Amino acid sequence: MTHVFFPCSTHLIYKVEQKKVGTGTKVLYGLGAFGYGSIGQTLGSFLMFFGTGILGIPGALMGLAVAIGTVWDATTDPFVGYYSDKMRSRVFGKRHAFILFGCIFVAITNILIWSISPGMSIGSKFAFMLILLLVIETFNTIYSTPYQALGLDLSKTYEDRTAVQAYKTTFSFLSLLVPSFLMMVFLSPGRYATMDASARGYIEIAWFTSALCILTGLVTFFGTYKHRHKDEEFIKEPKLSRQQKKLLRQQEKKSGKGIFADFFGVVKQKNVTRLIIGYAISLGAGAFITSLGLHIFTYTFQFSTFQIPIIMLCLVFGIIAGQPLWFWYSKKTDKISALLTAICVVIIGILIFSIALAFRNTVHESMVLPFVAITIFICGIGTGCLYSLPISMFADCIEIERQKTGVDKTAISAGFLTFCTKISNAFIMFVIGVSLDLIGFRGGEPTQSLDVQNWLGWLLIIGVILACTSALFVYSGYTYSKKDFEESMDPSPIP
Repeated sequence: MTHVFFPCSTHLIYKVEQKKVGTGTKVLYGLGAFGYGSIGQTLGSFLMFFGTGILGIPGALMGLAVAIGTVWDATTDPFVGYYSDKMRSRVFGKRHAFILFGCIFVAITNILIWSISPGMSIGSKFAFMLILLLVIETFNTIYSTPYQALGLDLSKTYEDRTAVQAYKTTFSFLSLLVPSFLMMVFLSPGRYATMDASARGYIEIAWFTSALCILTGLVTFFGTYKHRHKDEEFIKEPKLSRQQKKLLRQQEKKSGKGIFADFFGVVKQKNVTRLIIGYAISLGAGAFITSLGLHIFTYTFQFSTFQIPIIMLCLVFGIIAGQPLWFWYSKKTDKISALLTAICVVIIGILIFSIALAFRNTVHESMVLPFVAITIFICGIGTGCLYSLPISMFADCIEIERQKTGVDKTAISAGFLTFCTKISNAFIMFVIGVSLDLIGFRGGEPTQSLDVQNWLGWLLIIGVILACTSALFVYSGYTYSKKDFEESMDPSPIP
């Protein structure tokens, strides 16, 4: 291993000989997204109904609690990223302490949320729900931001970084299937016919997903433990007196260092800014598909509870199938070319879906399900790339900047990326909620009017096309290529 040291005010960083990450390590790392994602998908799928239908909390209060939790989750990302980058530990390195304790406390808080008693007063139920959502979002950040940064730390080659993110994306989207499975097992009508019995079913779901989160978190922790110092050799910093520490803090304050200075240092890079904005916008397409999909398949196409999981499987299989495809295509061309092509694939898929929407009542019903399944599969192939490839490109930008400055900002950069995407997602979810009210959607009704059925489908189509075309415009200004990355990693001596 070759070391090239850069002098910094508080620590040293060195350039490491580039090596590929083994397949086993990629799998063990990717598994960490499955258990954590299972809790997130279960909360996203069931929490609103649990709060309103089981606990009896008014919808406006539940919406407020979820919105506050989402904003808090986004706000804490940069701070956790900052402290993860600054952490020095012989035992845990930079990331592993956050991963270990984060997954454990996410699991514990998840159980507490679903254990709120329906017999409490509305004010008490709302207060407990809000507090626990703030707590679980805090531990979500403690786990997820360093976990994402670990994936960027693991891979240092241009292509291998894309492969690592592909494994993470695959396991993350496999967690989409967990709510459907748990609904069939723990919430079947024959087993839980009353509200009290249903409440017990949700608690059983919480125990299952929490155990899964801890198990996969520990697998990732121990499976990548040997890489905890991969990014840098552990360097014992000299002990400083109280006066020396005070002088050092004053120097850092004068030089403008700190979390906000780091933020502006991240966003002032043109390519990084384009990636952050493009990523936040493009994920809006995925938000429309996943958030409105259940409404459309239930009310517009009137698919059964057996047919809807088939559609969800097609989406997940499309995402998984797309990972090796986009990895291969990005090697043949470049990452930005692959990303722009993937966005076009999503647009094509949703345009084909519009044909199914327009003619669903004029063709034989046996033809509708296969046609919709194919279009969702196509959208899945493109959508999967929107989640994985921009993270790989983002890591390239971070690595190029680190080679120029000698300062590691991996986790804080990932934190600000996550901050922007979560704020964007919260805004999109608000837009979707307002749009449902505007078109006259009536929650809790077994059927909707024909106009509402049509508008549900067109909301999805318009939302996805707007998000994708906007992302195309933003991403088209990205300028880094494989050549730029290789030049930044040139092992020639540094003066």
